[in-house]
Amino acid sequence: MTTAFASPSTYVQGKNLLDTAANYIKPYGNNGLLLTDEIVWGLVGEKFYKTLTDAGLDIEHVTFNGESSPEEIDRIKKIGESSNAKFVISLGGGKTNDTTKAVGDQLKIPVVIVPTLASNDSPCTRLSVIYSENGEFLKYIFYDKNPDLVLVDSSVIAGAPVKFLIDGMADALSTNVEAQTVARARETTLLPLQTQQTAAGLALAEKCEELLFKYGNQAVTAAKNHQVTPALEHIIEANTLLSGVGAESSGLAAAHSFQNGLTALSGDVHKMSNGQKVSFGTLLNLVLEGASDATLEKYLKFEHDLGLPTTLKDLHLEDASDEDLMKVAQLTTQKGETIHNMGFKVTADDVFEGIKAVDTFAKKFEGIE
Repeated sequence: MTTAFASPSTYVQGKNLLDTAANYIKPYGNNGLLLTDEIVWGLVGEKFYKTLTDAGLDIEHVTFNGESSPEEIDRIKKIGESSNAKFVISLGGGKTNDTTKAVGDQLKIPVVIVPTLASNDSPCTRLSVIYSENGEFLKYIFYDKNPDLVLVDSSVIAGAPVKFLIDGMADALSTNVEAQTVARARETTLLPLQTQQTAAGLALAEKCEELLFKYGNQAVTAAKNHQVTPALEHIIEANTLLSGVGAESSGLAAAHSFQNGLTALSGDVHKMSNGQKVSFGTLLNLVLEGASDATLEKYLKFEHDLGLPTTLKDLHLEDASDEDLMKVAQLTTQKGETIHNMGFKVTADDVFEGIKAVDTFAKKFEGIE
C-alpha cells in the first residue's frame, strides 16, 4: 500500500492579515501579478495592491474576466511572461483561484492564494476546474503541487455575506463523511497519484467535522454581524484548510458525485451553490452506506439549522419526475465518478432509491409529512 498527503507549503490565517501580507510574499520575489475581478478590486483589492506596492513589491494588477477558461488562462499567462513575473497572486473566489493556479503552473512560478470567501476549499488544493468562456464545464486540471502560500484574512471573510460561510460549511461537512467511506473501502484519494490515505489526511477530515459541530452556530452568528471571533476563526480553518487538504488527501465518494449528477437537469437547481448541492449529497452518501437513524438525524439537524437543502423541494426539484431523477442517478454513477469509492457496487437504481429515501426521511424529520 502506498499512501500520500499533500498540502500548501504555507498557510497563514488571521485578522487584518492583508496589512502584513507583503512579509509573507517577499520571499518569492520582487515582482508579480495580482489577479482579481472588478468587484473584489473595489472592495479590498485596491487597498491590498497599495499595501503591497508600499512595501516595495512591483505588482501588476490584472483584471479577471470571470471565467476559469483556457482562453483566460492563456491571456494572463502572456501578461506574466511579458513582465517576467516571479509569482502570481489570486485575490477572490474559486474561479479566480483556479485560474491563478493554472497560470502559475504554466509559468512555473509560485502561486499565492488570498481568498475573499470561505465558501469552498479551492485555495488549498492542487487542482482547477476549467470552464468554457460560456461557463460550461470542460475538465479538471491536476498539478504537481499545491499552492505555495495561502493567506486568509479572517476580517475579510467576516465582511462577506454569511451565506458564503454557510456554503463552505456545507461543503466541509461532506469531507469526513466521504473520507470515512473511502477509508472503509480502502480506495484511492483525490490526489492524481493513485495512492491511499495517510493517517494525517484522515485526521484532518475528522478534525474538520469536529470543528463544524463544535463551533458552527457561534461562527454563523458572528459572521452575520461581521465579527471576528475564535469560533469564526475555527470555521474558516475548517472550510478552507481542513476541508481542502482533508478531501484531497482522503478522497471523495457519493456526496460530490451527486452534485455532478445534477448537471443532467436544467432549471432552478443550478441556482444553488456547490455547497448547497453537496449538502443533499452528504445525506445521500449516509443513506447509501446504511447509516443509523441517530447518525442521519445528526447531519440532518446540522444542515436544517443552517437552512441547507435536505429535501427535493429545497433543491427546486419537487416537481422532478422519476425519469428526471433517474437521469441524475445515471449521471451520478457514470464511469470515473467518485461514488465508485463506496467499497461496494452502487447502481443508478440504488442512487434513485437513495434520493427518494433522503427526501422522505428529511420531510418526516422536519415534520412536513
